[in-house]
Amino acid sequence: MDYKNHAVAALVEAPEGIPLIRDPKKPSPSYWKLAGGRSEGEETAEMAAQREIREELGIFIQPEDLKIIYSEDRVSHIFTLFRIKVKSLAGIKGIGNEGEEIKIFSLKQLKNLPDFFPNHRRILINLGLI
Repeated sequence: MDYKNHAVAALVEAPEGIPLIRDPKKPSPSYWKLAGGRSEGEETAEMAAQREIREELGIFIQPEDLKIIYSEDRVSHIFTLFRIKVKSLAGIKGIGNEGEEIKIFSLKQLKNLPDFFPNHRRILINLGLI
């Protein structure tokens, strides 16, 4: 069996809301997205999610905090969406490690946010979360 890379996204939920990230350096349209990215080396999906959440948001997550709510085997990678509930977003980064903007939204706002990444919106709608 061929080894596949992982792409991960994390729905991080706190009483304050859900942090989304936007990279102003990306070409238009610049979408708000859930924290996430690609695995590095032989990282598992869980390891990649922990690293991405730490790098992008400054939040340290334990493996047992990660709950898989969606997974899809795509041609070049396996996409996994995790749901993580945290007690607070205190200490969250104001700017990501690569200059990304970070803003807090409610689940209700995500459904109609015009510049919310379409793939993330579709999955959250299909899961009945927004």
